[in-house]
Amino acid sequence: MVRNVGASAELRKRQIVDSAMHCFQHKGYVHTTMEDIAAACGMSKASITWYYPSKKAVLSDLFQSWMEETLVNVAHETAVCSSYRDKLIRMGEFFIESLMKNLELYSALVVFWSMASEDESMRDQIMELYREYDGIVCSFLYQGEMQGEFRVPDKKVFSVLLIAVIEGLIVRQVLSRDLDLMRIRKEMRSMLAGFLNTALGENARNHFECGRQE
Repeated sequence: MVRNVGASAELRKRQIVDSAMHCFQHKGYVHTTMEDIAAACGMSKASITWYYPSKKAVLSDLFQSWMEETLVNVAHETAVCSSYRDKLIRMGEFFIESLMKNLELYSALVVFWSMASEDESMRDQIMELYREYDGIVCSFLYQGEMQGEFRVPDKKVFSVLLIAVIEGLIVRQVLSRDLDLMRIRKEMRSMLAGFLNTALGENARNHFECGRQE
């Protein structure tokens, strides 16, 4: 029987990334060593470096894995919402809840973001994530507008602002570790709901209805 070497290597890399995530969550990126990762997945450091020459390389794959998993989770979390307004709100809540559960992991991701300014491949990964987020948010905005739930004229700017707020919370909490995220989650829900409720005010509603009649 021919052994599927490629599949075996991918499985081993997945095990290393999962072990690295566990280490980062408990010790933080800075204090985690390649020896820690090797011990967590039951391998020698030499074996680890055959797959990943550095902790930075592990972090890059971890970011990719986190991005793919996060996009799946966002789709799952928002799928149960009955309105596009609620989908947008749930998306914001999801990231705050994720930050509450995985602060050390997000600390590692902040390191990744900081490295991206000098690493083109890392920067490309982040820009791909932004494109995915923009696609999700703008899709919700367009479909919500078609359903008459709200009207946001510049959907791209709304998406940029929403993601920037979430990223700002992540960086602030990683650095300060003193934010009341439960309270912020509640206020974010209230503010987003309020904005989307007023985004279809009388003038906007009239404009929207006229647009539908054209």
